[in-house]
Amino acid sequence: MLSGGLVRMRWQGRIIVWAITSWGLCIAAFGAVLVAVGPTTPDGVVWAAVAAAVLALALAGASDAISSVFRQSILQTATPDHLRGRLQGVFIVVVAGGPRLGELVLGGEASWIGEGWAAVVGGLACVAVLWVVVATQRRFWRYDALHPEP
Repeated sequence: MLSGGLVRMRWQGRIIVWAITSWGLCIAAFGAVLVAVGPTTPDGVVWAAVAAAVLALALAGASDAISSVFRQSILQTATPDHLRGRLQGVFIVVVAGGPRLGELVLGGEASWIGEGWAAVVGGLACVAVLWVVVATQRRFWRYDALHPEP
């Protein structure tokens, strides 16, 4: 219902990068709320923290949805016909398995430094790794939806 305006977006690689950056920062913000609240926060502050945490997660979800739309669009338009099925299979494995791997890492990390700090570190690490990949894979940053290249 809301994605109709997205069809005119030309530089889809950049949009994905900024959406993932937004997602990572929102997850870090969620973790910061958890760290700030702590176990001994007065009751009045808890409701403000809940509102901030919900807002951070809602924005993270919106960022992920935008990223998902453009990732799927690039996969469908830039992949040669004879490879599309194989790449779609790899894509599904990554989409289904990536979050489970992240949950495993986050759970282990949380047992050492706590849930809030694990979310902060995880969100910021996501952003840092993303920008390292973007710096080394400039072709993705320059992806042009008007002239898709395999």
